[in-house]
Amino acid sequence: MNLLIRLQALSLCMVCTAALALPSETLHHRVRLQGHGPRTVIFESGLGDTLDVWKDVQPLITAGCTRTLAYTRAGYLGSDPAGGPRDSATIVAELRAELQRRNIAPPYVLVGHSLGGLYMQYFARNYPKDVAGLVLVDSTHWHQGLSLADAANTPYAGRSAVTLFMPWIMRRELSDSSAAGEQVHASPQALALPTIVLSSTRGPAGETPAARALAARLQDEIAADFPGARHVRVDDSGHYIQRDRPDVVVDAARELAGCDAIKDPVPEGGPPGRPAVDPTAVVKVR
Repeated sequence: MNLLIRLQALSLCMVCTAALALPSETLHHRVRLQGHGPRTVIFESGLGDTLDVWKDVQPLITAGCTRTLAYTRAGYLGSDPAGGPRDSATIVAELRAELQRRNIAPPYVLVGHSLGGLYMQYFARNYPKDVAGLVLVDSTHWHQGLSLADAANTPYAGRSAVTLFMPWIMRRELSDSSAAGEQVHASPQALALPTIVLSSTRGPAGETPAARALAARLQDEIAADFPGARHVRVDDSGHYIQRDRPDVVVDAARELAGCDAIKDPVPEGGPPGRPAVDPTAVVKVR
């Protein structure tokens, strides 16, 4: 089968899959549920990622304290097909329906990475009574509007997406990212709920100083939008902070879940490169 025929078959399959999409209240998602506790930490992944992106930090956040739930959004492998809008309102409605079906009641600590951070901003601003805390991991800004460029074929790098042969679900989430941002911006003003904004300090290869400065400013704006938020600039971390500096994500989520910090089997002060997080408004973690 030549490449053109294969691509046509793939496109037809994706269209058929989208047509089979179910209403949010009947959608089933691939879920990994761990632990027990009065609060549940909910993980929302970024574009193209599944629950597996949290596999290293989830058990550490769970340990001896809280319940955690990582899931894969509709349309991705292991979850039901998705169709229609893939914006903040739709995705949060699907997540809330899943939580209700599993009898997982609030309060929730929301942890969102990248585009998933945008969805969790929507959740927190529209359902604040259900939210005990919010951790944004290099989150997308509501005016960022991810775009698709067909001139290249490289993985998503955090600021834009440039994959030529991209699965339908990723293309749809990209195309709806501007609408998702508009929904966040039009949501009720964020309340003063405990919020930690984690932002990377190492951009993707080839990022210009101007682009890096813009990315930093957007993270400042996200933090400013949540009254009393703590903004942590995480040294030596790229877009996937949960991989580059999992300790920072673990500590932030456990703090908001009311857990004790993980005790390291090392002398007081921790290993080089991991001091305690400064509680001031804008801090740097080395």
